[in-house]
Amino acid sequence: MRLRVQIPRVEPAAYQSWPERCPRCGNATFHSHGFVHKPIRDTRLDQVRPRRIQCTACGHTLRVYPQGITRRDQSERLRGLSIFLWLLGVSYRGVADVLTGLSADLQKSQIYDNVQQVGEKVRQVQEKRLPQRRVRVLAADCTHARVKGQDTVVLQLSDGENELTLGIEVLSGEDTPSLQAAIADVAQVVGAEVLVSDDADPYKTVADELGLAHQVCQQHVVPNTLVLLVEIADQLEKRAESLAGAEVPKLGQALADILELEEIILWRCPGSQGRLEALARRYEQEPLPKKGQRATPFARLKLLTMDLAADWPRLTLTECLRDRDHRRFVPRTNNVSEQRIGQNIKERYRTMRGYKSAVSLVRVGTLTAYLQEEGDQALIRALAA
Repeated sequence: MRLRVQIPRVEPAAYQSWPERCPRCGNATFHSHGFVHKPIRDTRLDQVRPRRIQCTACGHTLRVYPQGITRRDQSERLRGLSIFLWLLGVSYRGVADVLTGLSADLQKSQIYDNVQQVGEKVRQVQEKRLPQRRVRVLAADCTHARVKGQDTVVLQLSDGENELTLGIEVLSGEDTPSLQAAIADVAQVVGAEVLVSDDADPYKTVADELGLAHQVCQQHVVPNTLVLLVEIADQLEKRAESLAGAEVPKLGQALADILELEEIILWRCPGSQGRLEALARRYEQEPLPKKGQRATPFARLKLLTMDLAADWPRLTLTECLRDRDHRRFVPRTNNVSEQRIGQNIKERYRTMRGYKSAVSLVRVGTLTAYLQEEGDQALIRALAA
């Protein structure tokens, strides 16, 4: 994974701004009250000198820290570096070893806490920002990850046009109720009009129930359909050797229909709906195989043409919808969700045996997405959130 971030700097001589009001009495004036020494964990410094200020009304004293220093015993530079190294794929133990070499000792548990704390802050920030987004195309896809040794379903929701992560949710299963509950919340908040997904039936039901136009990822359907047509054609050619004379025209018609289906699939014109329905009617009387029997090529053509005729509006929605400038805005594929899954969830997951908890999975995925999408200063903003 390529991840570029700016690590916070520590400026011992540059102090943060004074508070506007005293937290105890609300007074707005302070005066300097000297300095104190504060031990600090950092890659370069072992102590800093926070300034003490005192409220002129009640005498309450506060500390004003140098840039990059907080009340924690770790500098922001050290926290940012530990998080950055872990996200790049170094284990907690490995990060601890690297920091020890830089004269900044941290335990594995402290590094874990750094990742979790910033991940939770980013998750909350993203949740607050979600109502401010306006998303026409909501892309959804599921993947699986190990959480405490158990297989877990994870839903990735993305902006299909701008390729931004909208949410990462852990589901109880890849079923219609679970998907609908997760997708409905985000779709309503962002005002989505279109859902892009793979061709799994639960997504079709969810789109219909939520009143969303639905584009099925063509990359999931087209290659598989072409392979299926080749298999059926090969099955017909082998069957030709045993067909009686009266069945030869039927076989010839089926081979011609396969060529027509191939043309329809490759061109994917919305106006081909009528051709598909005609092909489906041609094979609607073909008997389906009983349990334990192998389907005939004609039965397979029946099922294929029925499915294509039913799903054709979902496969060609991208050709039908246009924006005000008559440009296509619905993507043909769901690559945006698959890429985000690879970057946000699977990339770090490859170097681990699994996530410690579902909460950690969501935090880490959200943090990774935030750092990739928000620019070089994203880590500094996350630490300061």
